[in-house]
Amino acid sequence: MSIDSIKHLLVITTNFPSPVTPSHGTFVKEFAQAVIRLGTSCTVVAPIPLHKALGRSDLCKDEYIDYANGQLRVLRPTYLSVGTHGRFSFMGRFNPGRSTFLLFEHAVRSAIKKHSIQPDAIYGHFLYFAGAAAVRVGSRLNVPAFPCVGEGELWSIRWYGKRTAQRDLAGAAGFLTVNSDLAKTLREDLHFRSQPIGIFPNGADLKKFFPRDRQQSRIELGLPQDKFLVASVGNFLEQKGVNRVGQAIDGLPGVAGVFAGSGPVPPVCQNVALCGRVSHEDMPKLLSACDVFVLPTLIEGSCNAIIEAMACGLPIISSDSAFNDDFLDDSLSVRVHPLDIAAIREAVVRLRDNSQWRKQLAVNSLKKAQHFDVNQRARNMLAFMSNPSQWKTPAQASC
Repeated sequence: MSIDSIKHLLVITTNFPSPVTPSHGTFVKEFAQAVIRLGTSCTVVAPIPLHKALGRSDLCKDEYIDYANGQLRVLRPTYLSVGTHGRFSFMGRFNPGRSTFLLFEHAVRSAIKKHSIQPDAIYGHFLYFAGAAAVRVGSRLNVPAFPCVGEGELWSIRWYGKRTAQRDLAGAAGFLTVNSDLAKTLREDLHFRSQPIGIFPNGADLKKFFPRDRQQSRIELGLPQDKFLVASVGNFLEQKGVNRVGQAIDGLPGVAGVFAGSGPVPPVCQNVALCGRVSHEDMPKLLSACDVFVLPTLIEGSCNAIIEAMACGLPIISSDSAFNDDFLDDSLSVRVHPLDIAAIREAVVRLRDNSQWRKQLAVNSLKKAQHFDVNQRARNMLAFMSNPSQWKTPAQASC
């Protein structure tokens, strides 16, 4: 399918990296960069709440990032947020949080007018505010709009209620989702059965994420050579489960944890080789230094950290929930209940003690990761947005 009909893509998002918050929304930036690499112009509008921008001119500064195939323009207009809360969802259009949404949309429209942006399609990441704003802006500009459901559950719908969301999103030309379970929710729970829905799990930049020499990576990062290293990457939150990985490996002989992230619920265990923030640029080397990747996450859209670990050739231990079904199976992973500390510990021990099985899972993990290339994902998404009614998944297209 041709992507030539989209010369300029407008991306609306509430979550995009900035010099102040470099790790926020890296998956949206990866997508925008991939769009540029494909030769399509791309502008990102990422409005900043005024209360966050006060005294922080660096947070709301526009960026113009040059790449070999073009320039990514990132605009950060400010808007007044009066808050949102699910307790007012029953009020529908009279929900006080509606004002925040409309002010967000107005900031987007002002940026479009100020910079004379003329997109061929609009992509909104997360249903609220960006997805719903994309639909409203697209209607004004007579441009097709595509909300993307990237959240692990439709939490943003709770702010306004299903009826309001159905009304706000009814004009979408199609929806993009990051897993099959979310697509099912759109159809069955929100009743979007007439609009096309494309399923596009997140991807990794395979030119950056590939296996490095394990021993050399450990030397360069100052990690122990004689330990079975368990990697866990993500915000230190109860939802992600990095703390549960710490509990699971605590005191295990020959095992040490490598925890990349930060947050209010850090891992606590005796055997820690590394714990703290790691730049995205250093992540491939860090993953390559480890023996297994463990993330017993409770809820996800499509976990970039897992896909990046697969691309570096690591066997995976993760949740048995449906959001992992699109890319994890028994050939490359051990699926456990994310709250079962004993099961996580047992899986780590089994992989530590069975090197042949571990190597086979690693080979399969690397092989499977080749299907989740961020550049091919962007190409598929642009193809869907070019002609959503004719979209077929790669599997369907080969039939």
